[in-house]
Amino acid sequence: MEVPFKLEKRLLQYIAVASGSLAVICCGLHFGWTSPYLLVLLNEDSPIPMTVDESSWLGIIYLVGGLCGSLFFSVIGHLIGRKSILLWLSVPLLASWVLIALATTLLELLIARFIAGLCEGLTVSLLPIYYSEISDTEIRGLMGSTMTINFYLGITVLNILGSYLTIKVCSFVCASVPIILFISFVWMPESPIYLMMKGEREKAKRNFIALKGATEVDHNFDVIERSIEKENGNDMRFISLFRRTNRRSLLILVGLRFTQTFSGISAFTIYAQSIFKEGHSTISPLLGTAIFHTVQIIFSMLSSLFVDKLGRRPLLIASTIGAIVTLLAEGSFFFVRDIIKVETSHISLLPVVILIMFTCSYSLGLQTIPSFVAAEIFPANLKTYASTVSSVFFYSFGAIVSKYFQYTKDRFGLYFPFWSFAICCAFGLVAIIILVPETKNKTLQEIQAERKSKVLLLSKNEGNSQCN
Repeated sequence: MEVPFKLEKRLLQYIAVASGSLAVICCGLHFGWTSPYLLVLLNEDSPIPMTVDESSWLGIIYLVGGLCGSLFFSVIGHLIGRKSILLWLSVPLLASWVLIALATTLLELLIARFIAGLCEGLTVSLLPIYYSEISDTEIRGLMGSTMTINFYLGITVLNILGSYLTIKVCSFVCASVPIILFISFVWMPESPIYLMMKGEREKAKRNFIALKGATEVDHNFDVIERSIEKENGNDMRFISLFRRTNRRSLLILVGLRFTQTFSGISAFTIYAQSIFKEGHSTISPLLGTAIFHTVQIIFSMLSSLFVDKLGRRPLLIASTIGAIVTLLAEGSFFFVRDIIKVETSHISLLPVVILIMFTCSYSLGLQTIPSFVAAEIFPANLKTYASTVSSVFFYSFGAIVSKYFQYTKDRFGLYFPFWSFAICCAFGLVAIIILVPETKNKTLQEIQAERKSKVLLLSKNEGNSQCN
């Protein structure tokens, strides 16, 4: 559907991002669902009786669905427009909430959770690309960061709703979000870059003007068009990700996702209320979880405001260092309490404070930046595959971390997973310092030109070394 009116410069960009963010909020609602409702389902008066092991699959099946959704995006990402995919995702998102509301068996819940995860896999693979392609250089980082903010906004809202509403009532309330998504996003423009890749130049130009204004056409449209034409002449197969020119970018992508997920954040989110309950804090699990996610949102917003000013690298490095320190501290508290058997009742609030400090550090960089890096450092014709790989690793690592957390805390104690995650973040910090480039205030075309020049320089130096 064509945009029926012209808007001031960047206003339509903000509206499109806000509308698309409803899909992310819906995914956050689904992701946070386990935190309040696992406790309900494990109670004696559970509406759907299940064991602890069976209940853990409600979190894991969601991540498996996300993995499948990411893989599916690699198939349809080149065939169907960014807008069309996101628009019609509202249908299965709606269906998943209705199925959860009406579920009477564990199998029905698992199916609903899988569908929801599938939708999230498609959403988190697609939206960073769409946002980067419709946004101006000066606000690209801000736009990309809004994904994480809205994701955790959804998680926070669900934890609050889940503490007061039944599963059925909460699900029908949440079902309104995909309905609003469809009604609002149907008016949004398709990505001009996608349209140029498909050869629809005139439509791409109209959307470009609607998004960025007529003055930008003379300066940027022809440059982008030539870049797309050149990339369309190159190999567009998945295997191209592993070519020499793209290996470093692929390594950056995987390294960031490893550091992000092996900080333990997916486990902390899924088991948030359970962690606060086992911590024996004077704060209730609900209040602790609400504070946990509120801090995530606040510091993610701060990150989104600074990411285009301070840059990606400084925020990532500071965020990872903070995560390492707080994870070590949290693990040490539980080691002293559970293994050395030191009385800690007089400082029972300490693990909550440390976990909140971890959240502050994590949210400043690790939470937001890895989500949109693939859309920045890969050429347009490989973004679909790169985004798929990014999401595949995110969900694979997330599923491993969630199961690992549950297994190690039950077998060894809470100290063990926290220390393990700190070690993983230390490896990630080294990778970030060595590999991650700075992309602030650079156009997508400038980033690609810089990337290619580095590869050529490296090849030339290696050639000279062989000759010598």
